[in-house]
This record gives sequence, C-alpha cells and structure tokens, in this order.
Amino acid sequence: HASGKKFQEILEEALIRPLKIEGELYVGIPPGVEARLANLTLDTDDLKKLSEMRNRAEMPSTFQLNNISEFAEYLPAFFNMLNVRRAIVPAANGHCSARALARYYAALADSGVVPPPHSSASNPPLGSHPHIPKFPSKKTDEKQKGKLDGGLKNERSDGRQNVYIRIEEDDDNDEEKCSKSSRDTSKGAGPENKKGKIFSNPRVHEAFMGVGEYENMCLRDGVFGLGFRRLKSKDGDGSYSGFGHSGMGGSTGFCDVKNRFAMAVTLNKLSFGGVTAKIVELICSELNLPLPEGLSGSGDINRPLIN
Repeated sequence: HASGKKFQEILEEALIRPLKIEGELYVGIPPGVEARLANLTLDTDDLKKLSEMRNRAEMPSTFQLNNISEFAEYLPAFFNMLNVRRAIVPAANGHCSARALARYYAALADSGVVPPPHSSASNPPLGSHPHIPKFPSKKTDEKQKGKLDGGLKNERSDGRQNVYIRIEEDDDNDEEKCSKSSRDTSKGAGPENKKGKIFSNPRVHEAFMGVGEYENMCLRDGVFGLGFRRLKSKDGDGSYSGFGHSGMGGSTGFCDVKNRFAMAVTLNKLSFGGVTAKIVELICSELNLPLPEGLSGSGDINRPLIN
C-alpha cells in the first residue's frame, strides 16, 4: 500500500471503519483506552509442564526448554508495558476484542462482504466506543476555568458578595457523539465500501491458502499460505478449507471458506492453546461443522497452538 499514509491510517480506512469495529481493534493503542485492556498473565500449569520436560540435544542451547520457560515468565510483564502497547508492531501487539476479530475473518471468508450488524443483545454495541478518545485541550480547560471564576454575583445585606457559580452540564452523549462521528467518517472511505465489500479480488482466497497460481510462492505442504496459516478439515479430503492465525498464548482467529464460517478466541492468560482448542471443538460440534486440523487437541506441549 504505497500511499505515504501511516499504518494506522490504512488500517482504519481499509478495515476498521468499513467493518464498524471502531474502538475494538488496534495495532498500537492510542491514549485513553488503557482502562479497557485486559492484563496478560501466564498459565502456571503449562509453564510447570514445560519446565519439567527434558532438553533436546538437537536444538541449539538458546532454544532449550529450560531457557524458554525462563523467557516465558517475562512475556506478560513485557507486553503489559504501556510503551509496548502503544508501539506499532503489527506482528506482535494487536489489541482486539474477539467479536471484532471474528467480524474481520467473516469478511475475509465471504469474499470481502461486510457482515450484517451484530445482535442487539451484544452489549455494548459493536463500534460504540470512540476509536480515538478525545481529551479536553488546555485552551478548553482555561475557558472553563474562566467561566467558573466569572460566576454570577449579587450583593448580600452585610456588604459582602454572594457568588453563584453556574455549573456546566455534562453532555451524557459525548461518547456517543464521538462514536457517531467516527462511524460517519466511514462513508466513502474507499470504492469498495460503496459496495459493502472490503475487497473484490476473486483470487484472494487462493493467495491466503497458497493454491492455484500462488502455489509456488509457498512451501510445498508447508503450514502457511500468503499471510495466514492454511487449514484443512480434520476429516476432509485433504484440501485446504480455510485459513487463520494463532498468536502467542493461544488467542486465535480463523475462517472456514467452504462453510462461510468464522470465529475468534481471545485470551489474556497465555497458554499452549488447550483452552482455545476446547472452545473451537465445542463450537464446531454444536454447529455440525468440520474441525480444522491444527486447532484441535488438548494443548499438547510438544505442539503448542502458536504460529
């Protein structure tokens, strides 16, 4: 995207505003959203299992399990640091809600079509948070202070003055206005937006799954297509049915293109993916959908759910 724009501007223009997920997906958080973030912790049971495993002679010394377990202990503290959260590191510090991530994958699964609005039972409504919270400026503060200092006055019988201060009423809908303004700017954000799609290239799925004309751009029988981990149905014919990605700690988003299905699981307790795998298995079984290979199992330490 050689436009000269900042990464965050492109992200907002191409995905966040069209999908109406303002305030729920960031790469590098702006000031004002810290209170809504979940702090990362570590699954101590998984860490204990890791530390009890034997080192592997075939691995370099820096990749031995005891070194990795020591490193893992510091991960939550590092990624909880405000400077790290505010940095723009697309491969490492995405911040999002599960419903925003699922909506993103739903659009990818359905040839770029923007999904319908979430159920009204989902509270707070999706996109209701101001994407970039606004703070009163110094000039506004001084103006407000002047109003307080210049309150209405009248004389008392003892010669002293009564001072009445007019208290400015807070607008309960400030946040709603910010959110509405943010949503309104999405109109006309791009040519695809008018059609209710975030992309229209019919070969995008082939690229993500590394098939067709993109086959030679990926490792043969490799885990990845272009940009995503490619997925096969566990009981399928061996062909790729979708794509997704798992972050460090088990948080995962994926879609099944054949069944036009997408889901996301976000965790703040870093683990090897056992919790995520159980959730994926439950949802797929309830909806009678094929289970993706690589996203099933009980969180095997030897095969952690991480890309």
